[in-house]
Amino acid sequence: MGWFSKQKEMDDPTKAPSRSSRKQCWESRDLFFGCLDKINIINSLDPKHQKAIKASCSAEEAKFEEDCATSWISYFKEKRVVDFKREKFLEEMEKQQK
Repeated sequence: MGWFSKQKEMDDPTKAPSRSSRKQCWESRDLFFGCLDKINIINSLDPKHQKAIKASCSAEEAKFEEDCATSWISYFKEKRVVDFKREKFLEEMEKQQK
């Protein structure tokens, strides 16, 4: 651990997150993703969106990052993009079958 780093309780690999901490993480994630939906951003990992995210969703993102384990944050952000692409692919397949 460095001088300026602060390890979150959820990042401790020796402790499983409690049910309430998981619930809080999911609620914070949903609020952040809801904010992203309002500004039509799917990929919050894309550097070109950082300015818009900071302007519109900084409080929601900070809460999400505070309430979730670091590994969960990247997982949820990546999963959002994958789920969106999968949904678009399935929609295209349905259109082609008609």
